[in-house]
Amino acid sequence: MSEQQLERSFGAGTLTLTGVGMVIGAGIFVITGQAAAAYAGPAIVFSFVLAGLVCVFSALCYAEMAAMVPLAGSAYSYTSEAFGRKAGWVVGWALVAEYLFAMAAIAIGWSAYMQGVIGAFGLHLPARWATSPLALQGQTLVGTGAVINLPAVLIIFCVMLSHMAGVRESGRFNALTVVLKLSAVMLFIIFGFAHVQLANWTPFLPPLELHSDGSTAFGIAGVLQAAGIVFFAYLGFDCLGTAAQETREPQRSVPIAILATLAITTALYILVSLVMTGLVGFRGLNGDAPITTAIGAAGPSLDWLKMYVGIAVTIGLWAGLWPVVFAASRLLYSFSVDGFLPRSLSAVSTARHVPQNAVILSGVLGMTVAGVLPIKLLGELISTGTLLAFGAVCAAVIRMRLAHPDRNRPFRAPYWKLTASLGIASCLFLLVSMGPFALARITAWQVIGLLVLGGSAIFGGMKKVPIGRDAEAPALGPDA
Repeated sequence: MSEQQLERSFGAGTLTLTGVGMVIGAGIFVITGQAAAAYAGPAIVFSFVLAGLVCVFSALCYAEMAAMVPLAGSAYSYTSEAFGRKAGWVVGWALVAEYLFAMAAIAIGWSAYMQGVIGAFGLHLPARWATSPLALQGQTLVGTGAVINLPAVLIIFCVMLSHMAGVRESGRFNALTVVLKLSAVMLFIIFGFAHVQLANWTPFLPPLELHSDGSTAFGIAGVLQAAGIVFFAYLGFDCLGTAAQETREPQRSVPIAILATLAITTALYILVSLVMTGLVGFRGLNGDAPITTAIGAAGPSLDWLKMYVGIAVTIGLWAGLWPVVFAASRLLYSFSVDGFLPRSLSAVSTARHVPQNAVILSGVLGMTVAGVLPIKLLGELISTGTLLAFGAVCAAVIRMRLAHPDRNRPFRAPYWKLTASLGIASCLFLLVSMGPFALARITAWQVIGLLVLGGSAIFGGMKKVPIGRDAEAPALGPDA
């Protein structure tokens, strides 16, 4: 669809509400507690400040590239446009980690909060079939005795079916989930502060710990590690850049919405972190539903809030899965169109106008990961993939500005040299701060990507095709 065919219906306010709704998800309801328990303690608030600052630089670069290269595939398409196919694949495979593991993390969080809700009515699922069979102790995966996290698998299956049916996101339903999620967060902050135990904030920055496997936690190093991990919490703000061509005065409205979204959500993350670590000792927040754990520590006077938050988060995380499954399937679709994966993945349903094979593969991969892996490991993998992708987008801005200075840019990142350079440097800094184990895992993930690429070339009938504005792709239709 051309720029002339897109209706400029978004203003800065509407775009900001959309951004807040996207960012308030599994990060604030799950990863916040996990990172506090394992890495930073109450000082997790500093981690959010640092992660939010990194997001500002990356988001402005993302907005420029999204407006200039409005193709499916996001950072993968932008990197391919700037640096070519090989670089595009590396970044695209990092995005697969971001979307696939985010899908699983949200599903695991949904499973935990859903079980909390039904548990209040005396219904309890067998732990053997409702928890992850693996747990991360230090840097080692150990068995828990469980078989599979079946609720997490089933929720992804249901969302996958909704995509196969060609169901569009309902604007009203999305608005309702945003209101529910924000109301749950605000009520938790307001009523939780009244029950905070100041002793739980002492020490606010726990001393550095050295584990037997060589990993570290807490101290300044822990705050930096946590900043990299909670980067996942901001997953979604980058989508604001893709709305540049449908926004009134995009040069003004897009940066306002991006910065306002980051400011609002960072403030909410900090307040939630303070309340959460004030209600219960930070080491007790290592479960899949840390907010309800914290509320439970406040005593029976907040039982009503525990129920409300459980219901609101369950509904909100359900809706949060929809765009992640969408993004994962469209990324695989883009890989197929560009010749990296078998052409069958770019097949579009004539009845529903969706890339059905890509949707099915995304769902199956997500269900496999959600049923087996622990959420603590997933948060790390999501963040490493995201940091690589965002750093690449910042580099793409520099490359395109130098190589194609006269190209039309509906949105321009302010002070692009400084913004893009700081974006690259801060992404690399957080990536390195996550430690050698995180770097080893993302390296292993890229090796897997090379094996997938090689296998597709040998067995999948891969065909090299152009990447960029001249590449041909099957039309997805209006409800794709």
